[in-house]
Amino acid sequence: MLLEEFPDVTISKIRFLESQGLIAPERTTAGYRKFTAEEIERLRFILREQKDNFLPLRVIRDRLEGETSESLLRPEDVTDPSMPRGIRMTSPAHPASRRPAQRVGGTTGGKIARRGAERFTRAEILDTTGVDEVTLAALEKIKLVRPRMLGTEAVYAASDRDIVHLAGRLTALGIEPRLLMQWRLSSEREADLFTPLVARMASERRDSARDDAEKLLDDLLSLSEELHRAILRNLTAHLRQPE
Repeated sequence: MLLEEFPDVTISKIRFLESQGLIAPERTTAGYRKFTAEEIERLRFILREQKDNFLPLRVIRDRLEGETSESLLRPEDVTDPSMPRGIRMTSPAHPASRRPAQRVGGTTGGKIARRGAERFTRAEILDTTGVDEVTLAALEKIKLVRPRMLGTEAVYAASDRDIVHLAGRLTALGIEPRLLMQWRLSSEREADLFTPLVARMASERRDSARDDAEKLLDDLLSLSEELHRAILRNLTAHLRQPE
């Protein structure tokens, strides 16, 4: 059962994934969500990638919508090293290749689709991530998220929403928001390492320079995430029961 594999799944989490268009369960006449076998497998893939690979929703969405496979792979499966980790080409019928319907100016899972970069109000951040005002304020205090002011209203980017969501999950597991500053400082140091490499490639005098620079950045981010995960698993190996 899904709850046995992911006991921390909540209604708020399901609502959040639906609002981002990652899942699109059917609705009964009474308004309850109804999950097909394909939708459950899609949800399992999303939750597994978050839990085991610590992937942000942006990357998971790319894997679901851009890369496909004959079956949803286990996170440890590795295929072509030039492809995102654990991805193969799939048939159009596979749930990973199905894109939830979206309409510009319409709604997706109850959320208004905006043109251009997504922006969220404070109320939308609180609603879609499930965190409370106190937690969000604490995350802003340590500058883990930095909303921009649009007149008198604070607006948040999609990346802010993902950070708040993940930070909220860590907070729920017992890590105080103030302790998350080390994640910010570590990420800033990594960004400082990547910036000159990517900038130098982007400045080269050739037509593909910009595309190559973005590919380099994607590779750096992906490898950095995998290295970080491997180091953490190594450092916490003693906390697991010996097999």
